[in-house]
Amino acid sequence: MQPIVSIVVPCYNEERNLPLLVSRFEKVLQDVDAELILVNNGSTDNSQQVLEKIEKEYNFVRIAVVPKNIGYGHGIMTGLKTAKGGVLAWTHADMQCDPEDVSRAYDIYKQSGEKTLVKGNRQGRFSLLTKSFHAMAAILFFRRFDDINGQPKMFPRGLMDEMKKAPSGFQLDFYVQYIAKKEGYKVASIPVRFGVRKFGYSKWATGMKPRVKNVARFLGYMLKLRFVGE
Repeated sequence: MQPIVSIVVPCYNEERNLPLLVSRFEKVLQDVDAELILVNNGSTDNSQQVLEKIEKEYNFVRIAVVPKNIGYGHGIMTGLKTAKGGVLAWTHADMQCDPEDVSRAYDIYKQSGEKTLVKGNRQGRFSLLTKSFHAMAAILFFRRFDDINGQPKMFPRGLMDEMKKAPSGFQLDFYVQYIAKKEGYKVASIPVRFGVRKFGYSKWATGMKPRVKNVARFLGYMLKLRFVGE
């Protein structure tokens, strides 16, 4: 039987969070016909062994494997391409993003009509960097962009069909909102709160040098998208 919703979670060195994550998803998806696609995004820890055990234990879980980490966006797109549902979603594996937010997003999606991107809007989280990204995006594309990195993201399969040149890195969170607005989709936000990590560390930036590098890549990507195109 085909699931209605496919939820993709890229997992990079999250072996200790994975059992907690799946247990939480099992509780919040009881009333949703969904599959959970856990993507081993080139992990170098014991994630694969943990994922294989989880897949045997939970019948709503499937795993996908990326042998070598190419990037956050590549991992998500790998999972989306294996998805069976007509409604697609992604979120994070670090337990900062509550799986219940995916269930809440689906409730909003059902009320909003099919041509809708539902996404999280982080509450109580002020970031000068994020505000700067939003300002730059508004100037470059003459549109207002809602919390670019807010999770989850949920949308109909038709939107993925428009994502023909999805970036392989963290820019994917911006790209999906950019494509949605370009193609006339409604963007609906749900308030979410990012929790504190119990295990592991941020894969986005672990120090000033990686952070500066990621910021430069992101700004460079937006400029390329604006003046060169996809």
